[in-house]
Amino acid sequence: MRPTKRITVLSDLSERIEYNIAELPIYARCDPLSIFPDCRCPCHWHRDLEFIHVISGDLHHFVNGRVTVLHPGEGVVVNSSRLHYGFSPTRQDVRFSCAVISPSLFEHLTPTVTARCERAFAQHMDDCLLLTPDVGWQRDVLMGIERVVRLAPGGGVRGAENNAALSPLPAVAAAMELCDMVLDRFRPSGGDGPNEDESIEQRNRMSVLGMTGLIQHRFRDPLGLDDIAAAGGVSRSQCCILFRKYVGRTPNEYLTERRVEEARRLLRETNGSITEIARACGFSTASYFVNVFRKRVGVTPGAFRSRP
Repeated sequence: MRPTKRITVLSDLSERIEYNIAELPIYARCDPLSIFPDCRCPCHWHRDLEFIHVISGDLHHFVNGRVTVLHPGEGVVVNSSRLHYGFSPTRQDVRFSCAVISPSLFEHLTPTVTARCERAFAQHMDDCLLLTPDVGWQRDVLMGIERVVRLAPGGGVRGAENNAALSPLPAVAAAMELCDMVLDRFRPSGGDGPNEDESIEQRNRMSVLGMTGLIQHRFRDPLGLDDIAAAGGVSRSQCCILFRKYVGRTPNEYLTERRVEEARRLLRETNGSITEIARACGFSTASYFVNVFRKRVGVTPGAFRSRP
């Protein structure tokens, strides 16, 4: 079975990042997109800055409602606390280097650095920075991503990671330098401060977090569109519009994916029967569960469980 990665997304869509080593808030590896089911990373956010450099394949990358296609050699820097995910609509594999760096490494070093961080991370600033090797400073950032991946304890290419006992100091220095390269590159996305449109945007994001939070908490219950819309304080039609914009899925698709994700976990980690797992994941009948699981995963629950 191909190795998979399951990121931990909490009820507010924030990710609990599994850093290379727990004591050092840096994640740095070269990964294939196929470590995620269906070549699609779950929608999430975190305070950390995220740096991506595409090595091969075309990566579709979503940030706060906008999708950009990144080709080999290109990359992106995702600003702090922005909803984002990468995916391949054709399920073609993509290899990419990724560095996720917590601001806690540097944001309180001096008052000046703190002010730079507060300015860069504000919600009215750019959601992301696109990177191309044709622009000097962007090329330097792309090279910096590879340097962090190469130096990080437990980093490198997945399956052939660096020794976790490596000194972390070179990786910390490289990570801080990488963040320093981009902090002052973020610009106001619509003027010098928040405006009415940005306030509406912020309210929409809060509605999405309320609705996805309900699904994360209560996916086992028989949730309907009215329940989900009510959690965001919006109408049924607005609920569907916001899900499409910010999550890239309909509410029902998101609910079904959450149920299937839980079913995968239970099939791997428990001896529960198919009927028991169907009920535990919110499916009305075992036969409906089997049909949905086969459609989403490509095999029946029984075949999935028997994989080596």
